[in-house]
Amino acid sequence: MSDTPKDGSGGESARFIEDTTAWATWLYYAESRTQAEVAKALGVSRASVANYLADARRRGLVTISLAPDLLEQADLSRKLATRFSLKGAFIAPEVSEEDSDPKSLRKRLGIAGAQILLSRLKKDMTLGVAWGRTMLELANALPESRQESLRVVQVSGSSLGDDASSPEACTLFIANRLGARCHNFHAPAVVTTPDLRTALLGEPSLKRHFERVHSCNTVVFGVGELNDETRWADGNNLIQPSAEEYMKSGAAGIVIGRFIDDRGHALEGPLTGLQIGMELHDLKAVPERICVAGGQEKLEALHACLTGGYVTDLVTDRTTAEHLLREDK
Repeated sequence: MSDTPKDGSGGESARFIEDTTAWATWLYYAESRTQAEVAKALGVSRASVANYLADARRRGLVTISLAPDLLEQADLSRKLATRFSLKGAFIAPEVSEEDSDPKSLRKRLGIAGAQILLSRLKKDMTLGVAWGRTMLELANALPESRQESLRVVQVSGSSLGDDASSPEACTLFIANRLGARCHNFHAPAVVTTPDLRTALLGEPSLKRHFERVHSCNTVVFGVGELNDETRWADGNNLIQPSAEEYMKSGAAGIVIGRFIDDRGHALEGPLTGLQIGMELHDLKAVPERICVAGGQEKLEALHACLTGGYVTDLVTDRTTAEHLLREDK
């Protein structure tokens, strides 16, 4: 007797070179069979079929893409978009028991942000990437693909640490997941003197990188909050020594490494003339600016970022969206 799986109708179908996982994946997704029908065709249990399908996800044989409309919770999204002049407001589904856990929330926002980003990618475009733990979750949520015409560009200078959510690491992770060309920033985020900054900006390699930064079609970024417990977890550690002075000057948050007040205005301070990377006016010049952020600790910084007009598309959670609208009254 042949060991070729039956197709469930008395006939036989071709195997994927003895790859049962690929065969189960084809029957379930391409032929829209139920798991019970797949199990019958393969001569295995439904539990085995579920394991095959999970293995297919892990191996990248199949990816799940959510339509952006699924993330638009109509009334709340419209209010948020209207209030902050957004092109789109995308709200991750609420999971009440996990919403108070920042780590779980970052993961859900990363998944939602990845879906929105994927829906915006186009051939030959230049994607700018900031940093942070939410950006890292977004990178992890991206399915592996081959978009070789896409350029992924680091928009802020590099850090000295080996944090997985650093500017250089986030850019590299996202580029690798997309199969795109990666362009890291080979310069520190903060230097010691204005003269050194001027000298570095005169280097041909940095001039070429800034040309890429200024050619970004889309930038994806988060916001950095300011409080004693969490303000540096998402930020470049080179910024830390100057933070207290900025906070005394009314800093509400950090956007692409730049301190802003509660109206979203750039703040002058100890780092003025010492930072290397995209500036806030450069960010505003990018046609599409996707901000992925949420949670109580991000509320003040996110409200300031939205008020400043740095965002065209927001990915957040329902609770944060509701608080943003209340905060603005």
